[in-house]
Amino acid sequence: MGLGSHANVHNTCLRLLASKGYALRVTGEVIEEGQFPTDCHWIAEKDGFYFCAHNPIELLGLVAVRDHLQPQEDVPYWWAIRGADLSTELLERAFGDCKLGTGREALE
Repeated sequence: MGLGSHANVHNTCLRLLASKGYALRVTGEVIEEGQFPTDCHWIAEKDGFYFCAHNPIELLGLVAVRDHLQPQEDVPYWWAIRGADLSTELLERAFGDCKLGTGREALE
């Protein structure tokens, strides 16, 4: 079985966060009257910690970092786990010697 990042998972993520005692809110700008904003910031707060993401799935992921590390105070880089650069390693394994970029290089 699998699970992918999709809007149909958002409510489950928000319910999990609420069950953990996080205060939840969403901010954004209404572009057209009567429609929800397309670009929102989903926010969770608890015990002096603030998390902000582009969707509830990302928000749950950020809170999972805190739950794993259990910091006692909000100090710089409390969320950092030292070790190998797995992001680069996985990209290199999948795509070889390609470099990260915006794709704009081909247009110049």
